[in-house]
Amino acid sequence: MEFLKSININTVINVILVGILVVCIWQGYKKGIIMGIIQVLVIILSLYGAQLLSDTYSYEVIPVLKPFISGYMESQVERTAYGVFGYEPDENGNYNVPLSLSDLLITQPGNEEQIAKETFQSLGLYDSLADTLTGRVLTYAQENDASLSSSVVTIACQAVTWYGGFLLAFIILFAILTVIINIPNLSFKIPYVGIVNDIGGAAIGLFVGLLMCSILVWVCQFAGLLLTEQTLRGTGLAAFLMDKNLLANYITL
Repeated sequence: MEFLKSININTVINVILVGILVVCIWQGYKKGIIMGIIQVLVIILSLYGAQLLSDTYSYEVIPVLKPFISGYMESQVERTAYGVFGYEPDENGNYNVPLSLSDLLITQPGNEEQIAKETFQSLGLYDSLADTLTGRVLTYAQENDASLSSSVVTIACQAVTWYGGFLLAFIILFAILTVIINIPNLSFKIPYVGIVNDIGGAAIGLFVGLLMCSILVWVCQFAGLLLTEQTLRGTGLAAFLMDKNLLANYITL
């Protein structure tokens, strides 16, 4: 037990990410350039297909999801807003505020952005994602003349269905395509240039590993309650991948 307590979470993250890179480099070295390129195409096609499927079908789930999370999200917005306005909860966690949230926003305007962002952060979302969703909340509220609470609920539903649908579709597509390319159990190699196959395959394997690590780091932006952004950024490779954002051209809500 003492040994487990002494393990640094940054070390664990580094070991996991470096382990993924080493495995991908080794597999690329064994399979060669052509199979490495095919593996890259599998990842890109899976990302593209997941984006397309989520864009097409995720919004159909919102009417089903909204009743389940609206109450919680509205109360979360209120708690965050009361904190922003300087109110403290009593011993039972209740806020004894004489005005409604709508009235507070009328009497003290200009706090909508902070409230929306802190609401998303309180759910464990990283800053960049919270900023993105906050911008959508403000745009939605302005275009639809909607209240802050209802806007946050709507955008939260869109985010849950889109990102959840994207991740599920990517996993399914990646698994199916990986199985398909491995059915023949072939290892295509360029003849008479074994060293080129080996080095080129390893290099492509490194790229595949970076893509897989990027996807893992991308998933972590939803897990702030378990793994904070500050902790993840304290890890060299993870911080590099977060700054480079290799998936920015593929994953856009």
